[in-house]
Amino acid sequence: CLCLKFLSENPDASPSTIAEKVVNEQMASGLKSQDKIHIFISASFTPDFFKHKQVPTHAPTIAKITQGKNVMERHLISACEGLCADKPKNFAVLIKQLFDEEVLEEDTILEWAGEGRTDYTPESVDEDQRCSMRAEAEPVVVWLQEDDSSDEDSD
Repeated sequence: CLCLKFLSENPDASPSTIAEKVVNEQMASGLKSQDKIHIFISASFTPDFFKHKQVPTHAPTIAKITQGKNVMERHLISACEGLCADKPKNFAVLIKQLFDEEVLEEDTILEWAGEGRTDYTPESVDEDQRCSMRAEAEPVVVWLQEDDSSDEDSD
């Protein structure tokens, strides 16, 4: 992946520059617009992302790529599923960190949590893996739902 090479050769590149490289790679490869988040996550994240602080490091670039659009955030979750399929416990940590960095909206996570397998789910993720990640994410989902209902109470 050219994106991975670029990231390793340009560790101080700005989020805008990195996002531009990702878009160029997506277009040059004839891929769909939503594939750019998959390109970036696969190039910049490892299953041990939390040990290397990859979420805080890459959150500004993710924000440039997703632009707060629900469909792009759904693809972000999908890319996370692909990354964490073999380590479902890491999935919950990843979506919580992405939420904390404000690149993944509460509504998007709750929408994902309520749907089961969809067109967003990567083909590489089998149903057992998807169910394991969904189960590991349950505390995050419950926390978001409780947070949401306490927001309504305080109005």
